[in-house]
This record gives sequence, C-alpha cells and structure tokens, in this order.
Amino acid sequence: MCQQFLVVLICLFMAIHGHSLRRQYRNVHEIRYCMSVRIPKVISHLNCIINDGDIVCINKLRMDRNTFDYFVLLTKDVGGLPDGKYMSSSEKLAMFLNILAHHEKNSSTKVDYIRFRWSVSQAFNECLRAILKLTPFFLVNPKPILKDEIEDRWKWFKVDEINFSICI
Repeated sequence: MCQQFLVVLICLFMAIHGHSLRRQYRNVHEIRYCMSVRIPKVISHLNCIINDGDIVCINKLRMDRNTFDYFVLLTKDVGGLPDGKYMSSSEKLAMFLNILAHHEKNSSTKVDYIRFRWSVSQAFNECLRAILKLTPFFLVNPKPILKDEIEDRWKWFKVDEINFSICI
C-alpha cells in the first residue's frame, strides 16, 4: 500500500514538473517585441530598402527610389493614405509593393517588417484603397482608330463604324 502511494506520488510529481518544464521551454523560445526594440529594427530595414541604393529598391519594390518617393507623395495627397501611429505611409506602401512584386504572403512579410499579420493586412488594404483612388490618373480610356488614320502602323487596328458596335 505504501509502495503504491509512493508510485502515485512520484507519477504526480513528474507530471507537474514536466508540465512546468514544457511551459518554461515554450516561453523561452517565444519571441516578444516591445515597441522600443521593434521600431529601430523596422526603421533600419526600411532604410536598407529605400535609402541604401537604387538596386536594392528596384529588387524589392520594382521601382527606383525617386519613383517610390513620388508614389508615396501621390498616395498620401491624392489617395489619402494616412500615416499611422506606429507605421508610416512609406512603410505601408513598401510592404504593399513587396507583396505584389514577389507574390509574398502576409506571414513572410510580417517577418521582414517585424509586424503582426493583422497589421500587414490592414496596411495592404489601406494602400489598395488609396491606389484605387488614383485610377483616374493612371488609366486612360482608349480611342478607337478610324479608317481615315494616315500612319501604316495602325492599319491593323482600324475599326469600321459599322463593325465597331459588334466588337464592343
């Protein structure tokens, strides 16, 4: 009887001790960032992409630094892309362009920019809304080429007024 009680007590002790070891092990490997640690890393990553050189900027965002700065100003002024409390509009746009250029998922982008997946998703949606407001500036309605066009290079695109309604 005493031996059975001792075995049960040892098993109980091992179960409790094993549970506490698993909890300690899990907490050691969990990465937690506070804002004072995260912000300098985010700024250095963004500076690495935007300010180091055109080659890095073109590889990451598919545009040079001058075009990116102009695009940021355009999305802020016309598109209404806001600066957040912890995320600038240039960082939002850099994440947006990086996702589109490399077909990345939110989980890989959150690692690069040290953000939560929710923050990446919110920034992507804000950028998308701002860029959709810019469509009148970037999309132009095509003009049909009529029969009286003089240049030969457009002869394959000439449209009859009769068949034009059929094509549409």
